Amino acid sequence: MYSYRVAIYVRISTGEGMQAEGHSIEAQLRICREFAARRGWTVVAEYIDEGCSGANDKRPAFERMIEDAFAGKFQVILFHKLDRFSRSISDILSYFHELESNDILLCSATEAFDFSDPADRAKFHMLAVFAQWYLDNLSEETKKGKKQRALKGQYNGRLPFGYRPTESGVAEVVPEEAAWVQKAFEAYASGNQSDREIAEMLNEGGIPTRTQRAWSKDSVRDFLQNEFYLGLVKYQGDLLPGQHSAIITQELFDRAQAARAQRQQAPRRYTHKFKTYVVAGLLRCDRCGETLRAQSSREYRYYREMTNTRGLHCDDSGQTVKADKVEAQIGVIVRQLHLPEHWQEHIREALLSGDEREKALAHKKALENKLHRLGIGFADGVLNEATYNREREVVQAELARLVLPEDVAVVDAGIYLETLRDLWDEATLEEQTEICRALFKAVYYDMRTQQITRIVPQGTYLPLFREIAELREDGYGEFRVGAALRHPSPESASA
Repeated sequence: MYSYRVAIYVRISTGEGMQAEGHSIEAQLRICREFAARRGWTVVAEYIDEGCSGANDKRPAFERMIEDAFAGKFQVILFHKLDRFSRSISDILSYFHELESNDILLCSATEAFDFSDPADRAKFHMLAVFAQWYLDNLSEETKKGKKQRALKGQYNGRLPFGYRPTESGVAEVVPEEAAWVQKAFEAYASGNQSDREIAEMLNEGGIPTRTQRAWSKDSVRDFLQNEFYLGLVKYQGDLLPGQHSAIITQELFDRAQAARAQRQQAPRRYTHKFKTYVVAGLLRCDRCGETLRAQSSREYRYYREMTNTRGLHCDDSGQTVKADKVEAQIGVIVRQLHLPEHWQEHIREALLSGDEREKALAHKKALENKLHRLGIGFADGVLNEATYNREREVVQAELARLVLPEDVAVVDAGIYLETLRDLWDEATLEEQTEICRALFKAVYYDMRTQQITRIVPQGTYLPLFREIAELREDGYGEFRVGAALRHPSPESASA
């Protein structure tokens, strides 16, 4: 019997009652380990999602497992039952197709679902072909359905604030919300209030967004440009007559758009003295991943967690940290980025062997597959349009930044990295900003412990960061910052 390299995946949902059924995380692991042992398979990894629904694939351990699968770290994914892998038929069929094309097999420890057996592999190939047909057909049928609804004057997706769904499929006006819609449009059309001020007005009135979050300037901007309030529906950029009642008049809508155009052209009434923030745009909240905003008062520069004002949620939202503190910490880290003595030889060996390029290509493929899954999720109605667009832009941006390492470029980057100890202390804030832009894609910060936790280097520097002993790669291209870098010993600091 062939000895496969196997990854075990186990999952339990919050309140699912699995403990009572004897299928706890521990029980699932034990059953899968025993199954693998009977087959003579080698378990090389275990992925555990606790408190995660199987209705979609937004699960931390699941996403790591899929990325590792495409990187070739194992040949079989083993689970207790198929519903542990996923409860979504579109996700199951999508992954069947993607995994089959990468020669990765699926196996259940308790069901007649074992594509590791040569006799059953033909079934797997047939199912993968069916999966592709199903997904293509689903996407086309979904598009047809959305177009047909729009032509009938019916909405697609989540209804905006001010409306609620009905059994007839025609959006119904919510009178108390409609009054706030009118008030917001009138306020903005006056030219005296900004998106931020209207967001504050709605939040102070105790009015949540349709997703029960606080209003932000961004959500207000979208809200005040939505033609749905005119009794229209949009499909692929075209506006069509809707069956629902309008909340505002065309005249009020036009006045609001004119006020926006005038506001965008008007000169600012005041300008702050320019201040430099070394990691502005790079610094992210370790808890939610959102970018921290650089702000200032008369006395201090600081970074603030602003997630709640963006209409999202984070337990650390509103917390601040002085910019000087963050920048001192990043300086300590930059000074300690030591490459080993024979790093050039190590880098050339890694690049010549193709290891670094293979890792980059595997990550590229994983990102492309993620884009495909996002498209399926949107077509299947699992993701709304705003979430789909936001997550798609994140993945596309990461794809655009992905660099396939080349020998000369990496060696040049290493030589630059070696000079940073001398450069950093002599550099101005502006020069330190340029250094950080050259080195990092992102820097993650824990607002509670007030410490840098993770750093993500630019693609060219990725092979070099893997040579630094004090860094531990945690997922592709992301390095956890340990105490050795945060608090170097006197000996290493003076080396």
